[in-house]
Order: sequence, then C-alpha cells, then structure tokens
Amino acid sequence: MSVYILKRVGSVIPILLLAILLLTAMIHLSPVDPAEAYLSAAHIQPTEEVLAQKRAEFGLDQSFLTQYVTTVVRLASFDFGTSYVSGKPVLDEVLLRLPATVQLALSSLLLAIFVSIPLGFLAGIRKNGFFDHLSRGIAFIGASIPSFWLGYLLIFFFSVQLDLLPVGGIGSPSHVILPAITLALPLIALYTRLLRTSVIETMREPYVLFARTRGIRETIILGKHVLRVAIPPMLTGLGMNLGKLLTGTIIVETVFSWPGFGRYFIEAIFDRDMPIIQGYVFLAALLFIGSSLLVDLLQLAIDPRIARKGGNRR
Repeated sequence: MSVYILKRVGSVIPILLLAILLLTAMIHLSPVDPAEAYLSAAHIQPTEEVLAQKRAEFGLDQSFLTQYVTTVVRLASFDFGTSYVSGKPVLDEVLLRLPATVQLALSSLLLAIFVSIPLGFLAGIRKNGFFDHLSRGIAFIGASIPSFWLGYLLIFFFSVQLDLLPVGGIGSPSHVILPAITLALPLIALYTRLLRTSVIETMREPYVLFARTRGIRETIILGKHVLRVAIPPMLTGLGMNLGKLLTGTIIVETVFSWPGFGRYFIEAIFDRDMPIIQGYVFLAALLFIGSSLLVDLLQLAIDPRIARKGGNRR
C-alpha cells in the first residue's frame, strides 16, 4: 500500500512541471507584454527605455529555458510576485480571499453530497419509482440551466420577491445559502445519476444475488454489499469536481458579489495583472491535482484491493 501511495504522490510532480511549462509559454504566446501591462497599471508612460528596464527586471529578456527554471523555483516556494495594481504580494492577496472561496466550495460540496447520496441510492434500489423520477427531473434542471441564470433566478425569488435571503455579499450563514445552492445543483444532478447507475449495476452482481439466497437481511446487503461498492465511481467524480469548485466559482462569486478568489481573478484579467493570473493558474493546477490525489487515497481506504491492482500493473 505504501508503494502505491508513493507512486501516486510521485506522479504529481511531472504534472505540476508540465503546468508550469504551459504557464511560462503563456507569457510568450500572449499578445500582452507583461512589462507594458505593468506600466499601464502603474500609470507610467511606456517608453522604450522604461520597457527595456522592466523586461530585464521581470526576466523577460532571458531565454525560455532560464525563465522556465526560474518560474519553477519561484512557484515551488509559493512566490507569486507582486500585483501590478495593488503593489502587494500576490500570495497575501490570495490568502486573504481564499477562505471565502473555500467556504463557498465546501458548503456547496457538502450540500451536494448530503442530497445526492440518499437520492441516488433510493433511485437505484427503486428503479422507475418516485425517487428515480425525482432524480431525473433534478438532473435535467441541473444540466440545462447555466449557473449565472440559476443564480439570478434564486435572487429574484428568494431575495427580491420573498425577501428571505440576502442578495449577495458575505457575513452571516444566510449569505452562503443561495450561492451554495447555485453551485451544488449541477453536482447533485451529476452525482445522483452516477450513484443511481452504479447501484443498479451492483445489484445485478452475482455476490449480491448469492447474499440474498443465503438469507442475509436486505438492509445489510444494500448497505454493506451495494452502497460500499457503488460509492467509488461517485468519489471519482467528486475528485474531478472538487478542484473545479475551488477554482471555478468565478461566475457565482460575481453574481452574488462574493469576495473570493475567483472574483479577484476576474479583476486581474481586466487589469492585465500577470502575476495574479500566473498565481491563479498554478494554484488551480495544484488544487485539481491535490483533490484527485485525495480522492485516490480515499478510495484506497475504502477498497484496499486498489493497491494490489496497481502493483500488478507494474
């Protein structure tokens, strides 16, 4: 098992190096000159002399390989540079806003889990029943309505018409309800259908039929033999969406005026603040890889056979 864990952790390093390579290439392929963007943000006249000075200061006059190695060393120490607009270290700005994004992402994730697991499980064991039809309706709504439109609908009904919840901002627990529902609904639609399909397939397995012939109680079969085996595919989807939640809350944060990391990134794009954009892309890759690794370890804890299967493939 320890060998499997070390292999999974070791596989993270090449992916991060590739992400940094693409990040470095992004600067060269972008039509925006970082030195010119810095001078524009600082309201300084971009003369040729000043531009050459800033390019040398940012290391843009060096070779691509040198810039790549420098970027690897810098990002490995979480040195994201200084914002062109605020003049503050990017890491400090990120740490200031990241808790709000984490709060929103975890709230929506917990909501999705607590709704989709019982709903998907009941839809699977009662095929074509009430909960199955309910899950289909939720899946249809969650997959067809864009997040920004759903957010505005929730604001219109619950904030404007009924005056039950705040329109936006952050503060009391009531502020997180509408944005969390907006983020959670597509996940509920996805996880419910994944779990339903997995439950139906698992209930057809021979060991489930054999357990029934032995006279084992149905509740034990469903809980120990069906749900435990049906959960891992859902966890895979969870790992794919956890990083997306932490980095993909841009639209929802904008709609609900949520002071998180995504909204900060949008402002950086309009200001052409390259250090913030670089930091966001690197953190996004790190969060996606980290969440995927976390889910792999969680699946290993649920089913230790994964480690043996991984060892057999060597």
